[in-house]
Amino acid sequence: MRAPTAAELLNVWENGLRQGPIDRALGLLEAVYPEQSAETLAGLSIGERDARLLQVRQVLFGPRITSTMLCPRCSERLEWESEVAELCVNGGKTSTTELCVEAEAYRLRFRLPNSRDLAALSVGTDRSSDSRTQLLGRCLLEASTSEGEPLRIEQLPETALQAMVREMDCADPQSNLQVSLTCPACGHCWEGLFDIVSFLWAEINHWAERTLRTVHLLARAYGWREADILAMSPTRRQIYLEMASQ
Repeated sequence: MRAPTAAELLNVWENGLRQGPIDRALGLLEAVYPEQSAETLAGLSIGERDARLLQVRQVLFGPRITSTMLCPRCSERLEWESEVAELCVNGGKTSTTELCVEAEAYRLRFRLPNSRDLAALSVGTDRSSDSRTQLLGRCLLEASTSEGEPLRIEQLPETALQAMVREMDCADPQSNLQVSLTCPACGHCWEGLFDIVSFLWAEINHWAERTLRTVHLLARAYGWREADILAMSPTRRQIYLEMASQ
């Protein structure tokens, strides 16, 4: 992984304005992992993708994360903090690309979901089944009865599908990162989902808007080109900005 330049990160941000969350995440990974193909990055399990995004966040904005959530009981907004390292479950690494599970009289072989699977669900081409069944159907490699009779995803009972989901969660825990929280107002305790994709995009969006305002002010004050301003370190840009405002 390499840290993107300010100009590269602005390009990722600009492209992301026209994209959804999945493409934003992949676009950012493509910028920091240029040695890996877009196809390879899209094929990462959701947990491994999110673990990489956490590392990207640390490189861009530091190891400390501050976020907010609403209490589901009283709607109080509370702020919580964490280190990036504390949010990385098992390093985000998965031990296998294929999983197997036996549930009652059924045998299932499947893989973990990836960004391509989520993107296919967002298209919503199949309205006849729910999104969970569609996702599991994309990941199912083989299903059969104990006698070896092949089955389709629609033929599997709910118990078999639940076993498949549990095995996925155990193999890729980073994909469903829950943060334990306690509301200071009402004392309610719960676990809230932390979505690194939306969180990191919000930070990048804020950074980009702030950086463009800086470029605008310095270009107007000194007549410099955008490329020259972005090539400066953040410290030098800030110093010039302070001098221009005097």
